[in-house]
Amino acid sequence: MKVSVKEWNSPSLGKKVKVHVYGTSGTPLLFFNSVCDETGADKEFLKALEYQITNGLNLVYTIQKPDYKTIFDKSVSAKSRLIHYLHIEGFVIDELIPKIKKESSNDFVMIAGIGDGAYLASNMMLRHPSHFNKCISICGVYDMRPDFDGSVLEDFYYNNPVEYLPNLTDEYYLNEIRNTDMRLISHNDDENFGQTELLSKYLYNKDISHILDVWGNEEPIGQSTFQKMFAKHIP
Repeated sequence: MKVSVKEWNSPSLGKKVKVHVYGTSGTPLLFFNSVCDETGADKEFLKALEYQITNGLNLVYTIQKPDYKTIFDKSVSAKSRLIHYLHIEGFVIDELIPKIKKESSNDFVMIAGIGDGAYLASNMMLRHPSHFNKCISICGVYDMRPDFDGSVLEDFYYNNPVEYLPNLTDEYYLNEIRNTDMRLISHNDDENFGQTELLSKYLYNKDISHILDVWGNEEPIGQSTFQKMFAKHIP
């Protein structure tokens, strides 16, 4: 599985960024793992897509720098973490996605995430649906308020899916979300399973068609099951 490293000085962030690209051609996918690191965790997880990547069916992008672990680091203030998230989202929407479309010569872009990464993928898609054609969120957290110390910052509300989604009324905006292939995948033993159910309920209430795929005890929760979930929903 070929991996290339791309580094450049980001105009939107004002600092150097690093992105790993798995494969050479195919439908592009921006993937957020549970953590951002350079220890090989992404490559190990993406073995689930080795056939698609090796055979030019998918081109997978992962962000190495900036480090998005800070968003979920409770030792950092809620305000600083929110600002960090907004910077990363701005980089993705304004800079990375256009670059992905240009490099892949493909306007169909998928976004996916596992665990904490599922929050990043789903929130970016719900806030900027016109940029993505498919979203795959696996065992995610969709109510971030407890993790953000009950923050009352206005910008936090607009980044907490279970709060802003029920109040969306703009039909143009809602139709953009409806045009996206949305996949919510979870497991009966996932501690955040209730949040996946809640997000699904709000999507249904807004007439947003999506797939809710709940796995059970026949596949014990863990890395290998996450990989199977991921591979199932890529095609």
